[in-house]
This record gives sequence, structure tokens and C-alpha cells, in this order.
Amino acid sequence: MEILKKAVTNRITLRIQNDTLEVLKNDAEKKDLTLNALVNKILVKNVAYAENVNVVETMIIPHDLFFIMVEKMKNSELIEIAKEGPRIVKKIFDIMGVSYDIDHINANYFAVLDKYCNWFEFSHKITGSKYRLIFCAGSNDKWAEFIQNYVRSILESLKIVISYESNSDGIIIFEFTHRDY
Repeated sequence: MEILKKAVTNRITLRIQNDTLEVLKNDAEKKDLTLNALVNKILVKNVAYAENVNVVETMIIPHDLFFIMVEKMKNSELIEIAKEGPRIVKKIFDIMGVSYDIDHINANYFAVLDKYCNWFEFSHKITGSKYRLIFCAGSNDKWAEFIQNYVRSILESLKIVISYESNSDGIIIFEFTHRDY
């Protein structure tokens, strides 16, 4: 078990354009965060994460264009891409020095994709050795199917035997018992 240390912080003063500040305040309110927490998340995403991990270049692309590309792909191509999930996650975790296990994947990968990349909304519940992972992937059926295949490939790479799996209206659920407990 890793012990988290309290982060050391410093007080700084920034000058931000009024319109940018309003956007930040509105976004913080929508996400139920303080302005300080939102700015820290933005900085971590755009500076610290990129400098510390820097394993996958990120490309900004409009949502509409991205989903047009997804729609044009064959299902078999999306499944093949989804199978690359474990290799990509292992590479990122090796560089970060994080163990490739379900608890770290939940905290350091699925939660990050939720918070920073907007691939899906992620929540999970752990009761003893029983895990329930929930992904809200939106209304695009092909994207939801991709997410389901992507997550399944990661879970299977961990030798997890999925006892229940569903995908209904973009809500993807996986249930399993962790083998190490």
C-alpha cells in the first residue's frame, strides 16, 4: 500500500483576463470545485503530467470531428485499437513507476481519463473483494462499444474474470471479484 504525502503548496499571485476568469469560475462551479482546485487540475494536466509522463503526445480535436472519425471506422478496427489498451497503460505505468494492478488503474488511469480527457464518466464501488466499475460513455453507440472493449482488454490483461458485464444506453458496467483477496 502506498502512503500519500501531503502536497507542499506555495501562494502565488496571477493576473488573468476577466473573460478567462469568468470561464474558470463557471467551470469550477459546474464541477463543484473551488477555483484554486480547478486551476491546480488544469496545471497538473497541462504541465506536470506532460513533463513527468510525456509518453503519449496529445492532440486537441473537436468532439464532432472525432466522432465522425469513429463513425467511419469499422467495428473490427475499433476492436483492434481497443486491444492496445493494456500495452499503452503498462507503458505509462512503467514510466510513472506505478504498479499495473486494478487499484492503480482505477485511481491513476480510469479516473484520469474521466477528469482530464472526458472519454467517459467513471465511478466504482469496492465492497470487500467485489468490484463494480461504471463508465458513462455518452450516447454514441460505437464509442460506448469501443470503451467497453478497451476496458475489457485491460481487465483481462490483469487476469480478472468478469462475472457481469453490460452496456445499455452508453452505461457500461463491469463486476468481478479481485483474485488477490
